[in-house]
Order: sequence, then C-alpha cells, then structure tokens
Amino acid sequence: MVIELTDGTYPDFIQQTQKPIFIEFYTPMCGACQQVMPILTEMDIHYKGDVVISKCDVSKNPRLAKKYRIQSVPFFVAINKDKKIKDVELGALDPMRYFDMADRVLYNYSWWDLFKKKFGF
Repeated sequence: MVIELTDGTYPDFIQQTQKPIFIEFYTPMCGACQQVMPILTEMDIHYKGDVVISKCDVSKNPRLAKKYRIQSVPFFVAINKDKKIKDVELGALDPMRYFDMADRVLYNYSWWDLFKKKFGF
C-alpha cells in the first residue's frame, strides 16, 4: 500500500519507520504527477514492504514542501534506513530511474555502483 504522508503524520512516520523510504511529492492538478502514480503501486508490489513507498500532496502539506524545498513537482526523494537523503529527482522520467533510487537506499549503493550497474562496468 502506498502511504499518503501529511504534515501531521510525517514526524511519527519518519521516526518509527526502520526501512528505506521513497517519497513522491505531487499535486492533484499536475499531469506528470498523475502519470507517475501507477508506478508507485508497481514499486510497492515489487519491494514487498522492504522499501516504504509513499506520496505527499504538497498543495495540502506546506510544511513538508518547505522542509524538502519543493518548488516543482513531481519531486522524488529516497531516504535510507538511517534517515539520510541518498537521492533526489525532479520530473516524470523513465520508471527505471525510480526503481534505481529505491534500490540505492535498499541495497546501500553508491552513485558509482549504480553507474557501473547501468553501464556494465
């Protein structure tokens, strides 16, 4: 299940979650954001709870938008289990980019490891 984060639920959620987190920041009126929504469901099925897949409507949650300095959507953040941001992305891209972001926080890949994986080094 893709979790909907809010200004009110985020603090407890981030504190209690012991797993990596992938967040999409979106607005309901954003066409690109709506295109990405089905990918979140696919990611949730693929990771089977090993990565917490979540989303946040920035039009209703200004504190989270400010915290992550969201100025444009869709905006994606991958947070490792130590609560550190490991990757960010702006815009609707190839779905594999989002899976790579989640893999990075799940398997603790470095940027170079992802580069080698993608290009076969």
